[in-house]
Amino acid sequence: MEALNKEVSDLAIRYAEDGVVKVPGALNSYWLERLREAVDEELKRGDRYFAYRNMRMRPGIFQEFCHESGIGRLVADIGASTRTSLVFDQMFVKEPGTRTRTGWHTDQPYWPISGPIMTTWIALDPVDADNGALEFISGSHSWGKKYRPFITDQKGAFVEYLCRDDPQYCDMPDFEAEREKYEIVYWDLEPGDLLAFDGFMVHSAMGNRTSTRRRRGYAIRFALDQACYDPGQGVAEWLVDDSIAKGSPLKSDFYRVIFSR
Repeated sequence: MEALNKEVSDLAIRYAEDGVVKVPGALNSYWLERLREAVDEELKRGDRYFAYRNMRMRPGIFQEFCHESGIGRLVADIGASTRTSLVFDQMFVKEPGTRTRTGWHTDQPYWPISGPIMTTWIALDPVDADNGALEFISGSHSWGKKYRPFITDQKGAFVEYLCRDDPQYCDMPDFEAEREKYEIVYWDLEPGDLLAFDGFMVHSAMGNRTSTRRRRGYAIRFALDQACYDPGQGVAEWLVDDSIAKGSPLKSDFYRVIFSR
């Protein structure tokens, strides 16, 4: 089994300041090819765009990558953390002609977790502005805003807000209509490149305007030091773990610690 040996500790300061960094060539060819094969096999289920998640719970390549590739150490180095716990994994495949932009959002308000969470988003195909690059509002992770979760349609467009009466959340501004007010960044990616970003980063994904180029992405969410279970937040019932008390670190059979210094 080949491990990821990318040195990324030099990215920790930039990650803390900007909330997102790019790691070129994070994956070696061994894992890249196997994840591509696993994603294509998973797609045979014919499920909706956001439904491909928690594949790491079943024996197979996704589980092997999460537990054995060394991705947990890479995340700990970027996040300046002593440990990483696996939250869940997810795949995002925008086929050619999927022009719908994924609505601007933050991830963490959907989940029952407080404290630092990092997502690693791995490009399995070349990614650019034509076939679905991710965009981020630089520094938005430090705004202290908990934007209200919302339901999307089949392709990721906004439908309606959830938790309308919950005062811990606020409605999200129309960032798309006011793009000039913010520092919006994106990166072209080659297969094996990785984006690491904070759970409170405001982000979106462009549509796939091409007629021939797929955009396969594989995302894994990790809990860092100081992250704790918070069942009073979130709408993702499939992340509920009754074995953990409120305010406790994410360490359980479900939230497995995969790296510790």
